[in-house]
Amino acid sequence: MKQIKIKIEEGEKLVASLERRLAEKGVKEAVIVSCVGALMDFELVTIHQDSDKIPPDHYQKHFDLKAELLGNGSVSGGVVHLHVVCGLDGGKALAGHLVEATVTYFAQITLLTEV
Repeated sequence: MKQIKIKIEEGEKLVASLERRLAEKGVKEAVIVSCVGALMDFELVTIHQDSDKIPPDHYQKHFDLKAELLGNGSVSGGVVHLHVVCGLDGGKALAGHLVEATVTYFAQITLLTEV
């Protein structure tokens, strides 16, 4: 296994930038073992709590909030799939599948891929 570290800079779109940089490196399959940093806005998908369908109904929402970032996920066919926890003021948090986010300060992503 090969470890890759990618730093996303302030103002960049996290998912789009990560997919672009992985494509430049020729990485199509990987495990995202760590994704940490800070966001100035983000869009999450979560499961509707009252959904009894399989697969369940989903809820997608954009949050114009600053947040600390912690997550993990995968890369399959060059497509990033990230699940995150976004820490907010006062000890609150939002969690779900990250559609996209704008980085503030930076985000550091660590991945493992086969050589």
